[in-house]
Amino acid sequence: MKKEYIILIILIIGLIAYLGLKKDNQVHYELPTIPQVDTTRIDRVEISKADRLVVLNKGENGWTVTDKKFSANPEDIEQMIGTLKAIKLSALVSEAKDLARYELDDTHAVKVKALAGKEAVRSFVIGKTAPSYNHTFIYLDDKDRTVYQANGNFKSQFDKEIADFRDKKVLEFDPAGVNKLTLEKQGQIVTLIKSQTPETTDQEKEETKKDLIKKKPVPQESIWKKEDGSVTDQKTISDLLSSLSKLECQAFLDEDKAARLKEIQPSYKILLENDKTFILNLFNKNENQDVEGSCSYTPYAFTLTSYKAEDIVSYADKLLGIQQQDSTESGEE
Repeated sequence: MKKEYIILIILIIGLIAYLGLKKDNQVHYELPTIPQVDTTRIDRVEISKADRLVVLNKGENGWTVTDKKFSANPEDIEQMIGTLKAIKLSALVSEAKDLARYELDDTHAVKVKALAGKEAVRSFVIGKTAPSYNHTFIYLDDKDRTVYQANGNFKSQFDKEIADFRDKKVLEFDPAGVNKLTLEKQGQIVTLIKSQTPETTDQEKEETKKDLIKKKPVPQESIWKKEDGSVTDQKTISDLLSSLSKLECQAFLDEDKAARLKEIQPSYKILLENDKTFILNLFNKNENQDVEGSCSYTPYAFTLTSYKAEDIVSYADKLLGIQQQDSTESGEE
């Protein structure tokens, strides 16, 4: 056998032995198994960061935020509770307590505690989202602070200001249930009333009364009319009601600004009537170019983004017969 072959065989045997020894010396670890939580028991969630504490409480009418019991956004709460129910770890990341690297240091960490009565049923600390965007760095024990990678991108569900947890809905109704609409702007008022008009085809007109009696009732369509009986623009009314039916605000005003609105007249007032009456007041734009408003649906004054308010006003102006001035023309001298 040639000398070169003997050397090659010796090298292969040595490499196999090295790899075998390296495998035996590897550190093996087992990830903690985190039991699921019965989320129906959770009645309080505390979320803290260096600069804030957010407390969410579950009451008879749903979840609220802060001791002022502002309604919390139900969709956000549902998503958050789903994350609290089951947390699965996918990797051990660091035992070296290098917390700043994973934004788990005291400045950036988001600490979460879910309680059932006085019992903490889930507690963990959230760092930054992993580069995969499908995982989040967390640690479980405040004493150990071993960093793990958890399945899911969920930091944004918890890392929020109090205002971001609030339910931004300021008006909600079924457009089909509205039967009266009143619009008022700068002394101009129009009232629109929905009436039911039976649809009659040419064929039905030619049928005898006897045949009509045997037929099922003819379905009726809704027609919006002014108080004088004249028919108005049906599509514009539909667009207006649609824009108002699930109205969400940009933000809520503080108590001082809300009190100021009570002392001035709105630039626009919209009344919607069905089994209840809702009154929406729109005021002028603030320094951020958002439109301030109030509504009988909610006790809190708010702001609407300018584009959302402009949509509402444009539909209402059309129904009032107010000519919309083109923005390019308004800038000309």
